[in-house]
Amino acid sequence: MKVGTDSILLGSWVQTNGAQSILDIGTGSGLLAIMLAQKTQYTCLIDGIDIDVAAITQAKGNGENCPWASQLTFQNVGLQQFSIGTLYDLIVSNPPYFAINASANKANSVSNRPNARQTIELDHPTLLQNVTKHLSTSGKFYCVLPSHIAKVFLVNAEKVGLYCTRELQVQPKHQTHATRVLLELSRTQKTKISHRLSVYNHLGSYSKEYIALCKDYYLNF
Repeated sequence: MKVGTDSILLGSWVQTNGAQSILDIGTGSGLLAIMLAQKTQYTCLIDGIDIDVAAITQAKGNGENCPWASQLTFQNVGLQQFSIGTLYDLIVSNPPYFAINASANKANSVSNRPNARQTIELDHPTLLQNVTKHLSTSGKFYCVLPSHIAKVFLVNAEKVGLYCTRELQVQPKHQTHATRVLLELSRTQKTKISHRLSVYNHLGSYSKEYIALCKDYYLNF
């Protein structure tokens, strides 16, 4: 599981606000969980779950070799089967979002990448329904999606009582269309705060806004 810009953006943008319990759905290599461990108190416990055995093996290795190991737990389990008494203050996910591509999947004998990127094992309504089961009354849910999918996603979210309170529209460069949107959802409906960010400037280098948001996670910023 590669380190992608989507997860870097999401982990940098999330506001932890003193959270004491965090769930990372589809944790992959554990990147988001480890990022959030760096911006929470040492008493905050973070659970990462994923259906892929190899991903969890990698996440455990990454977790054990980082300074925040005591905060991190990784489990090889699907969200639908995940059962724990804890209601989480914060839930994050970089969820699958591509429509199922049957012809491409036939050509790909390794299933972890299609499962990670396509809505095969976890479609968005199921994701949202399960988020409501694990989210505390005042908790927040954060995710990142392609912009063209976000509208339908938010309609499904409202059906289960989750409302968008903040969003970040992300465009590759200034004056291009946004290709990603970062969402903050809660059980409380209120006026949405919206911002835009360009990843690159006109020279093709990282923009000042991107550097300001993500500088804590890049050694060369």
